[in-house]
Amino acid sequence: MADDGLKAPVVIQASRIDTTLLPRNIFSQPYLLYVIQQGTDLGNVAGKANEAGQGAWDAQVKNDEQDLVLADHESRLKTAEATLVNHEQRITAAEATLVNHEERITAAEIELADHETRISANEAELADHETRISQNTDDISALDTRLGTAESDIDTLETNSISKAVSTSQSVQATGGSFLVGNVPTPTTDKLQVGGSANASVSYKVAGLQVLGARQTGWTAGTGTANKGAFNADMTFSVGATYSQTEVQALADALRSERQRTKALEDAMRAHGLIN
Repeated sequence: MADDGLKAPVVIQASRIDTTLLPRNIFSQPYLLYVIQQGTDLGNVAGKANEAGQGAWDAQVKNDEQDLVLADHESRLKTAEATLVNHEQRITAAEATLVNHEERITAAEIELADHETRISANEAELADHETRISQNTDDISALDTRLGTAESDIDTLETNSISKAVSTSQSVQATGGSFLVGNVPTPTTDKLQVGGSANASVSYKVAGLQVLGARQTGWTAGTGTANKGAFNADMTFSVGATYSQTEVQALADALRSERQRTKALEDAMRAHGLIN
């Protein structure tokens, strides 16, 4: 704390010394001047002392103020140092966290690069799938067209085809043309034409009437010469009241010719498999 005595001024009782205060004709002129100068110097010393005292007091006041400021600074420094210690601890923890974050970021960047590679591969595969899907769409559209045509053809086939499962009557070549079975090199206008053999289990009919049936068995083959030459079915014979040798011979020859014709017909029927 400042000493208030320092600012109290120094009081000089003899404030002025001049030649009027000294006896005349006793002291020499230099001595008189010396005494007068001493008074002036004493006044100056007192002034400087007062100024120094005031300055010392001011300095002590300033020091007191600075002590308060320094105490505040000390308190603030201690608080700042404690804060710095806390900050150092937090910075150390943050640095450790940053190192961990850096490691995790590096791992994440590696994983992201792997993801980018996989995404690029997936995008390429998706583009390929898109192309294939587009192609499949076109193919499906074409198949739809073909399916529509096939369905129309199936409807036509269902209308025009024959089936063993149907119990009603079915028509073949109902509007014209011929029905060809097998290789028929030179078709005719006949409705049914077969290139090869035909097998009927019962019979053949014309206009609903049987014209050819199953083979007749139990026939013994005839012998002799078959007559396939000219044959007059209307030949007449003259016969008198008594049979002459000539008339009998003519009848015998006619009977022989008929038997030969019968043999020829039998051979033809056997050749066609009608009898056996």
